[in-house]
Amino acid sequence: MPAAAAATAAGGWTVVRRRGRHRGDDPHTGAQPDAPPPLPVTPIPWSPSDSSLDPARVYRLVARAHAAISRVAASRLYRGLLPPDSLLRRRLGFLAPTRLSLLGVGSFESSPAARLQLALAALLRRDFLPEPASADLFDPVLSAVECAAAAALGFSVPSLDDGCRRRVEEPTLFYMPHCEASLYDALLAANWDSPAQLRRVCVLGNSFRRYALQAEENRSGPAAKAAHVLAAGRFACEERAGETADLDDDDWFARAFNETSWHFFEVDDGVDLAAAIAGGSRGSVH
Repeated sequence: MPAAAAATAAGGWTVVRRRGRHRGDDPHTGAQPDAPPPLPVTPIPWSPSDSSLDPARVYRLVARAHAAISRVAASRLYRGLLPPDSLLRRRLGFLAPTRLSLLGVGSFESSPAARLQLALAALLRRDFLPEPASADLFDPVLSAVECAAAAALGFSVPSLDDGCRRRVEEPTLFYMPHCEASLYDALLAANWDSPAQLRRVCVLGNSFRRYALQAEENRSGPAAKAAHVLAAGRFACEERAGETADLDDDDWFARAFNETSWHFFEVDDGVDLAAAIAGGSRGSVH
């Protein structure tokens, strides 16, 4: 979801707030985020927050999205995202995702940061997934105009809000920009029943290491409640997608992509995932 502040969706799982920081700020300071609204336990019917559909707005938004795609494609960030012959590129190739899901993107009509995040998702699908790969995006705050623009860009929008409790049927790359810990936790929980199932998941989003630090600093905070995120530290291979200093000198890039990390779950078949949760295992992320 975008880092710029915006209204929250009542009853939904999106908490759209400024999560980034200005260059030079200490990354270990700042107040803990507020607790997010509760997630739906089972999928619930969903419809756009604004049902009005203006074709002119759709056309303009698609054009702005294409401009964002061009900007991200030409950026240093994108050139360094998955370097050729890198371990990251090999891990993604081994996973061979056939689906991309962009979750928590927020309102990409009103937020330049959200448009850049949407652009990155479009480029990932275009450049790193096979030709027939499918793509979807979701956030409870999406409007009818944004849903129509997403369809024009090749993304489907589900009619159910699953609260990120999405069990994958195929290897899937989840791009979840600046989501709350509870959303990552819900995704992991839905795929936690076996190592083989969890290995189908790749997450590009907020650093799980940072959530572990937040949990240590505030044992009653939201991150401390994300048991699956914390337990995944034993076998999650995390790598930063790019330091803020490496981003283009454009504050919207910093807001959109700061602290973004890749997470691959290379868990052995013999690992008892249920025991990892029951024992409160946090392990170290390597």
